[in-house]
Amino acid sequence: MGFFISFLIFVAIDAFLGSLLVTLGVDIRIVDMVVSFVIAFIFAYMNSRKPVWKNIQFHKNFAFIFIVLLTLRFLFNYGGRF
Repeated sequence: MGFFISFLIFVAIDAFLGSLLVTLGVDIRIVDMVVSFVIAFIFAYMNSRKPVWKNIQFHKNFAFIFIVLLTLRFLFNYGGRF
């Protein structure tokens, strides 16, 4: 699966989990940070060489994906904001 397709899948999962947690009553700021952090970690881990802790590319990918997910969430307000 290509990078772009898998990234779109993770953005969809991010939106779904965010909406679900907000409807359960969790604070939206906590949901934004935690869900984006976890999704970015999983996505970066899947797309990097092992061992990841010594791989600088993993850390760059993780930071970039985390920032992109948070930016998308704040710009487009997906994830359960009314």
